Amino acid sequence: MNRGMLLASMFGLAIAGYAFAQDHPACAKKRPANAKVVEATVAGENVCLGCTLQHQEGAAAQCGKYGHRHALKVTSASAYGEARPDLEGWVLHYLDVDNAQSVVKEHHGETVTLKGKVYTEERVLEVTRVVGAVKPAAAAQTEHPRK
Repeated sequence: MNRGMLLASMFGLAIAGYAFAQDHPACAKKRPANAKVVEATVAGENVCLGCTLQHQEGAAAQCGKYGHRHALKVTSASAYGEARPDLEGWVLHYLDVDNAQSVVKEHHGETVTLKGKVYTEERVLEVTRVVGAVKPAAAAQTEHPRK
């Protein structure tokens, strides 16, 4: 085998090894910032969109009649061990899954820290775990009928 053919074969094997390594679970922890689905830890205020718009903008929300529509106003986020300031200020809607129900029913107006999948194009959070929750100061706490 001539030297050129040997070098070409080695180069091909190196490229194949690199491509194979990208699918390895150890490499899966680092995802590009522009990924469509991001495993993340997010913190922020669990708010009812209707109540918020009613108080801030005078919207005709009827939460008492139709129920609250909660979302997370993100104050901080991290993914794969790195801060994600690009997610700060986003409003993430909760995907209707069992793990989101405790957030919606038990943490109205609270600052929560959640783990889950962020679907960036849709701005949706699939909650996998509640890490923590902090109740607002008693004076600032909003009325929230439990449903």
